[in-house]
Amino acid sequence: MSTDRIEVHVASDGSPYADGSRGYPTSSLAHALELVRRRREPGQRAVIWMSGGDYEHTAPVVFTAADSFTSVVAADPADPPVLRGAARITGWRPVTVNGVDAFAAPAPRAVGRRLYVDGVAAARPRHPRTGFLRVAEQDGLDPAGSFVGTLFDGAASFRFSEGDIPDLAQPHAVEIVVPHYWVQERMPIETIDRDAHTITSSLRSIFALRDDAAALFARYYLDNVAESFGEVTGEWYLDPTGELVGADSAQVLYLPEPGTDIADLDVRLPVVDAFVVLAGTADRPVREVRFEGVRFVEADFAEVPAAAAPFGVREDPQLPADGRYASDVQAASTVPAAIRFEHARSCALLGGAVERVGGYGVSLGAGTRGALISGVEFRDLGAGAVRSGGGIDALGPEYNQANEVSDCVIERGGQVYPNAVAVLFQHGSHNVIAHNEIRDFRYSGISVGWMWDYLHSPSEGNRIEGNHIHHLGGGLLNDMGGVYLLGIAPGTVVRGNHIHDIDCANYGGWGIYLDEGSSHVVIEQNVVHDVSSQAYHQHYGREVIIRDNVWAFGRNGQVSITRPEQHVSFTFHRNIVVGAGMPAFVGYPDHRDIRHFRIDSDLNLFWDAAPVPDATRAANAERETQPDGSVGFEIIEHLDSEWERLGHDRHSLTADPLFVDVAARDLRVREGSPAEALGIRVPDVRAAGPRPLSERRHPLGAATRADPFAPTQG
Repeated sequence: MSTDRIEVHVASDGSPYADGSRGYPTSSLAHALELVRRRREPGQRAVIWMSGGDYEHTAPVVFTAADSFTSVVAADPADPPVLRGAARITGWRPVTVNGVDAFAAPAPRAVGRRLYVDGVAAARPRHPRTGFLRVAEQDGLDPAGSFVGTLFDGAASFRFSEGDIPDLAQPHAVEIVVPHYWVQERMPIETIDRDAHTITSSLRSIFALRDDAAALFARYYLDNVAESFGEVTGEWYLDPTGELVGADSAQVLYLPEPGTDIADLDVRLPVVDAFVVLAGTADRPVREVRFEGVRFVEADFAEVPAAAAPFGVREDPQLPADGRYASDVQAASTVPAAIRFEHARSCALLGGAVERVGGYGVSLGAGTRGALISGVEFRDLGAGAVRSGGGIDALGPEYNQANEVSDCVIERGGQVYPNAVAVLFQHGSHNVIAHNEIRDFRYSGISVGWMWDYLHSPSEGNRIEGNHIHHLGGGLLNDMGGVYLLGIAPGTVVRGNHIHDIDCANYGGWGIYLDEGSSHVVIEQNVVHDVSSQAYHQHYGREVIIRDNVWAFGRNGQVSITRPEQHVSFTFHRNIVVGAGMPAFVGYPDHRDIRHFRIDSDLNLFWDAAPVPDATRAANAERETQPDGSVGFEIIEHLDSEWERLGHDRHSLTADPLFVDVAARDLRVREGSPAEALGIRVPDVRAAGPRPLSERRHPLGAATRADPFAPTQG
């Protein structure tokens, strides 16, 4: 059966004067959309068929409500179109910089943090070459002062130690990079007073310039230092004026590997910050705009965005509304994306890829509902893959709900903003984050909820299911989780996820982490193992149900609570909890004492092949901060007997669960496991991660089919 839709064809060798017919294709997405607009009757559907090849993409294509019901589809999924937002650098000439023979070429613009050489991000020169410098002093800050009381005492300037800051030919191009707490500040240099040993930035740090766990001022390094260019091959530098190489315009400097002919390299600098924008409004949303099998490659910001309040946090009223900050409060939550949805309804991004972008891949902005992001490859991201914001009023037009991110491969993110989350959903309800593989990020994998404490939160009924989340953190930041929840969240379920290899700097490398006020959540059928802190951590919350999970091989125990309260924090039934010389439940000899835990724990299976005497199930530990800022962990109170006296785990067992293959981390159990007697539904997470196409069931997930008759094409 034929349709009455408009069909327009695009080819990389097409003509900007074409009519868009199959025999006379146009040359760009922007022109194809213009052809659709000329022909469309209100509400008429349209398909833009894009042939394979590279498309130069120099400006965002904006879809408004009038462009609803438009699909942009790869004509051949095996040969996808590539919308490339970077210009190829040509015209290389030999130059000498810092006494080193290198190459220079005209730059298409004078700003940018990312350069791609044969598809791989090149590093910028830094000082020091390895390791960190340390802030000598921040006015008015006692680094041994209160963690909470000084947290927001940020600054735009600090004193440095003699010899730490080299002479800088282009100081305004240099950023002070400060990784601390759970953020990384990027502070562009404004002035340097060498007599006073003071350096000042155009941005204020959001947090005090101190380390978090140690009573020390913050670590930092300088990024994009011209004087360090030439020390390491493969690095690049963007000379914004050209003065370093005697030019009168911006220049890209690059030092190739010895013996490499630079003419053979594909060197590209991004020239757009966004590929497409769905620009609906509350009164006129964009509906059913789809992208299928399209690859979006290389974008970065024309102007590096500062973070600005309000951030949606409790401290907002105390922060200057016109303040410009070097970091967001959490999760790089205001960093822009390369594909932007705003007041979009039932729109979709299917297959294809978003690669090599300076911020987030996709943002689901205010009023986005029913969107589907599925089967997309997100790689080499400055921030995260998908960020969903929206308003806090569940009845208002800005509220986000019923969106899904599923079956995506999300890897190598946080390259500019390491505090970004791979998939961040702030306010919103009835969203699904399912069957994604998330790896190689520097912070949390999935974060849902944006309301601290027990205040009302509109984030409810969300589902986090079947994801494979691994190799996060890299030891740079703190206070992270494979899955992170925040706030009251009735109806939210975390199920069937496989989470492992989470590594923090010195505290808070957790598998599943329920932060302030997280309540009324069901956590079941997950397998979490090999994390640098505990497999499960709850800051504080109430009436969480934790059942039928495997928690194993946390390096600081398996389960912890930061703030035990008088109500029941969680119910912990039918779990398998396994340590390697580490207890199941761990507390500390203060308000976090294990004896203060108010939980309902029973019918669990505990095991440790190398148990600490009387500390397989429960213990208190000490976390001593070392002079270098690292934090130790030592069991100091063995409390299995006390745990039993308090009435916990009366029917639980301590026995070998008979895992299929511990060394290979196949944590299913063999026949005859004592888990059977306890009624534990042992999780099998081999299917975590992307599913075959045939198993994906979302109503928007079906591919657009070609019209065999195409009566309206051309």
